[in-house]
Amino acid sequence: MKRALFAIAIVIALLAASSRASEPAGPVGELVSLPSRDGVTQGIYIETGTGSPPWVIVLFSGGEGALHLSADGATTLKGNFLIRTARYWVRQGDAAVLVDTPSDYANGIEDSFRLGKDSFRDTQALVKALRQRFPSSKVALVGTSRGTSSVGNALERDPSLADAFVLTSPVSIAQRGQAGVSGLDADGTKVRVLVVSNQHDACPVALFYGAKGLAERNHFDFIAVDSTEGGGNKAADCGGHSPHGFLGIEAQVLGAINGWLNGQPVATQTQQTQ
Repeated sequence: MKRALFAIAIVIALLAASSRASEPAGPVGELVSLPSRDGVTQGIYIETGTGSPPWVIVLFSGGEGALHLSADGATTLKGNFLIRTARYWVRQGDAAVLVDTPSDYANGIEDSFRLGKDSFRDTQALVKALRQRFPSSKVALVGTSRGTSSVGNALERDPSLADAFVLTSPVSIAQRGQAGVSGLDADGTKVRVLVVSNQHDACPVALFYGAKGLAERNHFDFIAVDSTEGGGNKAADCGGHSPHGFLGIEAQVLGAINGWLNGQPVATQTQQTQ
């Protein structure tokens, strides 16, 4: 009797293993180190469930940008809006790409670097590699907070580098020697650019009026959202778990960006996110 039960257990285990093997593979993450400048490498983390995603969403985090990527993804800045929601894009069938700081600035970067030629060369290198890997996919550069400086730098230097640019909670107000995207000059009638801002963003360098003015001045598409969750703490006003980081309305904001990327009118998207 015991032998019979043991045999049955083995059969059940084998059937379960066979069933799991036949299931579709889940998203696979890969840490990649790319040569970008002489003696410098640029780290990225690619996650996708398909070899031909409609969009490759390249994510530039805020703060000093150092994600300290590992084989499992970001080890720091996990609370950043774009980093904590990166899997959203994978669930949509796209590829999500986390961008670390380059090897010569492993511990972080400021606007003096983000807005310079070397930063642009790093971005060029990673976009080139991604287009080679996903030749049929479109590429969107998406930044949040200080990450918008990196995206804005690429946009201003070469609008043809990506198929779309997205600036969320952009650092549109210059302060303490850091210009952010306050001086960004690009023609939104010739390139697809979206700005997203929370009306209750209390981060001094990313206030709503600055984002709206940036969009209007350059003819960028603009989505206004309205949320106060996480607000009221000045020490956290520029953090990810606040109106600046779209706390509590992540799904609506991401859905609006996704809709815009795929051709839905901005006016419709704005109504959905409020």
